[in-house]
Amino acid sequence: MVQFLPNVLKEDRSSSVTIGIADEHVGLVVGRGGRSIMEISQLSGARIKISDRGDFMSGTSNRKVTITGSQRSVRIAESMISRKVASVAER
Repeated sequence: MVQFLPNVLKEDRSSSVTIGIADEHVGLVVGRGGRSIMEISQLSGARIKISDRGDFMSGTSNRKVTITGSQRSVRIAESMISRKVASVAER
């Protein structure tokens, strides 16, 4: 039996980052029926988890968004999320 071990290559080492998104922008990041977040996840290759309603980063009203994957996929997903939020903030 052959077993493949994920994250063997140095550049594919799993990494995780948690960022804060204003509660009112979470819907934009998730998208209708979860489409936006699934698209970000598929394009970046990262896994994205958003904290439950009312579960905020300490001292803020920002929801926790945890992005997990290779360092590259985490950077891509974080950038895509930041751009999506910034596009609304500019309006």
